[in-house]
Amino acid sequence: MAELVLAPDDSPSDVRRHVESCSECAVTLAALSDVRRLVGEESLVPAPAGVRDRVMAQARTRPPPADDVVRPLASTVPAASRRGPRIPVWAAGLAAAVALVAGLGIGRVTVPEPAAPEPEDPGSVVAAADLTALDSDADRGVARAVSVDDMVTLRVSARELGDEDGFHEVWLINVDGTRMVALGVLADWDTGEFQVPRGLIEEGYRIVDISVEPEDGDPTHSGVSLARGELA
Repeated sequence: MAELVLAPDDSPSDVRRHVESCSECAVTLAALSDVRRLVGEESLVPAPAGVRDRVMAQARTRPPPADDVVRPLASTVPAASRRGPRIPVWAAGLAAAVALVAGLGIGRVTVPEPAAPEPEDPGSVVAAADLTALDSDADRGVARAVSVDDMVTLRVSARELGDEDGFHEVWLINVDGTRMVALGVLADWDTGEFQVPRGLIEEGYRIVDISVEPEDGDPTHSGVSLARGELA
């Protein structure tokens, strides 16, 4: 099935005919095709050793909800299969992940091994803050002020900030509670690095705040903070 997604022109004709007539295989193919589509045009490389085992282990620890189902996508499943039985989301997702991991090892896709990245200078941590939700003590990540080559970089790694509409912005609030400066927007996966003048932290701007901001063009703080912690 993975081969049918990764190298359709090289797949045996009897496999293609079977998928066209088998509703369960058509659903699995739809899930596989979605995984490949999400990868985009990036070159595929063999999965690291142990990935398949970890996928299987994680899947086995999650019992499938009885009503968690997925239907074939109209754009990728033959019309004859759309009336077939519904397949659980966990089964289709597991099939997609494991089959693609296996498919990447069949030799159909060959690309050079990527060069190892240059190691980054970890710098020296001069201050750190545990980020928590404002309405509880729930962990929301960590922020570290790192000194590298006489510069201070605030490295923020947040989690579970919710899915409210808008974007997540990082602020430094002065300990006097009346002044603040915006540092920038968190990137995907709610992580980011921000250059901070050393004097700013020394002047008391030590409270790291993450807000959710509507896309309304207003540069001021929305007043809705998702996480906060003080550098110490």
